[in-house]
Amino acid sequence: MTDDTARHRFLSVAENRNIQGPYLIICARPGVSKRLADTFLMRLYCKKGGCGDCADCRKVTDGHVDIMRLSAPKVAEFREAISFIAEKAYEGGYKAVVIENADDMTDAAANSMLKSLEQPPKDTVIILQARSASGVLPTVASRCAAVYLAPEKNAVRAIADTLKADDTAAHILSDLSGGYVDEAALLYQDTGFWDARSAVLEICQKLLSQKSMAISAYADCLEANKDRLLPLLSVMQSYYRDIHVYMKTNNKNLIINRDQTDSITNAALHFTSGAISNMISAILKAERRFFFPVNFRLAVEKMFFDMLEEKNRWKK
Repeated sequence: MTDDTARHRFLSVAENRNIQGPYLIICARPGVSKRLADTFLMRLYCKKGGCGDCADCRKVTDGHVDIMRLSAPKVAEFREAISFIAEKAYEGGYKAVVIENADDMTDAAANSMLKSLEQPPKDTVIILQARSASGVLPTVASRCAAVYLAPEKNAVRAIADTLKADDTAAHILSDLSGGYVDEAALLYQDTGFWDARSAVLEICQKLLSQKSMAISAYADCLEANKDRLLPLLSVMQSYYRDIHVYMKTNNKNLIINRDQTDSITNAALHFTSGAISNMISAILKAERRFFFPVNFRLAVEKMFFDMLEEKNRWKK
């Protein structure tokens, strides 16, 4: 089933009020699956079929009395969800439970929800979101209708054509969005993101050249862009990955951040692949931390400290 077909069939369930059991959205980009789930719920609750502007639609994203949202819930949290869906809906006629990061649930939590997945109460929708099918217990996945969201096969071309973006922007957006056009569109249309990207790329370059461990200003930058944190961490990964790729291939055509070609090729002359690989690993570790409740400032500062330590340890 193509990505468009999967979306269409899933959304038609809400339009036709033909809910049959729970649904499992599988997508490598959590933001993409969240927007699809929200669109589904808007079509379910909105009297205009999901207009996106009315009070009912705004409640879906801002907080709806009949929607419970959980992230990798523990057993106790899912017990609360069971009590929640057992109650009659206050508005809209439907109760909904949305479980993000379902592939991060413990086995005990996943097993505690099996009965509810097998026989959900009438007028109840349960939507699970996961980055990959392999992380979801087979006993859970088998009870859900799977909705697979795949990236575009020729993402650069699709993004360039859809967004009327130039070649450099299309390559950058394809990399940052994982090939999902709607994710790329959000970044492309966010003028603040491009300013933030420039600031973060400057940080990436400074990290490679500075001798001190001063990172306060860098943490300030990310803290000022909390709402764009994950895309900006992807920007950092992409920049250092370009350096690593150029080290190995000496091929400028493989560089994604083409507007940074000079700094990337220059950096490749002064660092070992171990330094760059470990700096990327530090960013990835920090990224995973932000899927859970965490002290933002401490997590960001630790990432920068770890990156500097790896750079200093492995520098040529």
